Amino acid sequence: MINLPKLSKIDFLVLISVVIIGLIHLPFPFSGDQALFTTGALEMQQGKVLYRDFWDLKQPGIYYFYFLAGNLFGFNEIGIHIFELMYMMLFSIILQLTLKTYFQHRIIASLVPLLTVGVYYISSYHRQFTQVEGLVGFPLFICLWLTYQSFNHEGKARFIQLLISGFMGGIVLIFKLIFLPILLAFWLTILFHSVLIKHQSFQKIFIEICVPIFLGLIFPILLVVSYFAGVNSLSIVYKTFFVYPRQVVADGTFNIFKLVFGTAWFLKNFVTLVLIAIVAVNISLRKGKNLLTLLLVVWFVLGLGIIVIQTRSLWSYHYLLLFVPTGILATKGLDILWQPFKELSSRRIKILVSFLFLLPLLLNFQFKGVALVKNNFALTEDTRFKYQNVFREDYTLLRSEVEFLSQPGSLPGEIFVAGDPSIYYLSGRTQATSLNGWSLELFLSEQWPQLLQELDLSKPPYIFISDNDESGIKKGFPKILELIEKRYRILSKSNDGIWYILN
Repeated sequence: MINLPKLSKIDFLVLISVVIIGLIHLPFPFSGDQALFTTGALEMQQGKVLYRDFWDLKQPGIYYFYFLAGNLFGFNEIGIHIFELMYMMLFSIILQLTLKTYFQHRIIASLVPLLTVGVYYISSYHRQFTQVEGLVGFPLFICLWLTYQSFNHEGKARFIQLLISGFMGGIVLIFKLIFLPILLAFWLTILFHSVLIKHQSFQKIFIEICVPIFLGLIFPILLVVSYFAGVNSLSIVYKTFFVYPRQVVADGTFNIFKLVFGTAWFLKNFVTLVLIAIVAVNISLRKGKNLLTLLLVVWFVLGLGIIVIQTRSLWSYHYLLLFVPTGILATKGLDILWQPFKELSSRRIKILVSFLFLLPLLLNFQFKGVALVKNNFALTEDTRFKYQNVFREDYTLLRSEVEFLSQPGSLPGEIFVAGDPSIYYLSGRTQATSLNGWSLELFLSEQWPQLLQELDLSKPPYIFISDNDESGIKKGFPKILELIEKRYRILSKSNDGIWYILN
């Protein structure tokens, strides 16, 4: 059905380079998000049900990823990042196998993983790694590529391609429902092409296009729905996916600061790739009207729109939704410019151009590489902590905050943290309530009484309230602080917040 080329020696050299880049990042620290995902996945392993016993506003895909990674390699930074690296290396191989014919020069085609996955690693720090937007690029690309391939086939071959494309689309939606417009744009291209250009009959279009996409799309979604139905959690899942987001957006305001910060982060790391990608788009669409280029542009444009409409978030890691189309189009730009580049007479100009192209990435890579070497490659627990502290300076403080929880005589049991979930991860304690205290600013009015009730019933032996979240609780539902003052006493104070212990 699809003939894929073999990997060349240059392909393997590029893959080895990407592996080395990825290995440097294995000891990277978690941010609060990754700590929350790890804690949730660990609780799932212990038998708790997502959303019912451990609630988060995200779709379940990210928790399934951490659950699988943790069970295979451990619920820690190294384990999660090993699985992520394996995932990204598989993606790199797929990119090389599927995109050979998209480029004219073999040596440039081999570079696709370096300018996508390699750039992902080099540009990312603890806040960006192993987030939904970075992970979803793999199934999104498979969906796009199979849709593109289906333009050249009919009958059974096209049916199977679009069936798998739909399945990958379902995986994407399990990660995040808001990515649906990108998927629809991919599939509408094949639909319009069949209707407007090939003038195919409605019956043929329905059987070969609509049916396989729908069947593929619905299968993984039905698996998830069936699971939550089996544990009597469909009601809360529905509310989390469809009711809660609308109310959060309605209650919030557009955060221009986050938009500027996120855009600046993206441009700082991807500006040279974007500029070369523009060359590819201009020439590829103007001269050849390349359909794959068009689909990649659609991904980028709609992805950018999806980032902007998430008015309550707009975090820098959201821009990782764009790293795959940006990297592929940048590689296409290099492919177009390769011959003029080789014809440059001055070797110095060639070196200068190459240096300017790689400069943003080299600066990041140099900083990370030097930190790893200075800390003896983070091979021991002590050197790993020092390495992690280079990138997340509060890691040392957080570790000291939770040391007492592992001391003899500390009260056993689950705790509650209104603040950074890294406290859960670093302490080895899990969450006493289903609602987490990481995003209290996004709480709806009915969630505050629920949190109060859960704290009242669970009676966690320790509660930590960060200074920032204390003011949020006072504003949102001060009865929680009244409960804490009644049943708890202050154990210790720090620069970040207060630890309470049960009376």
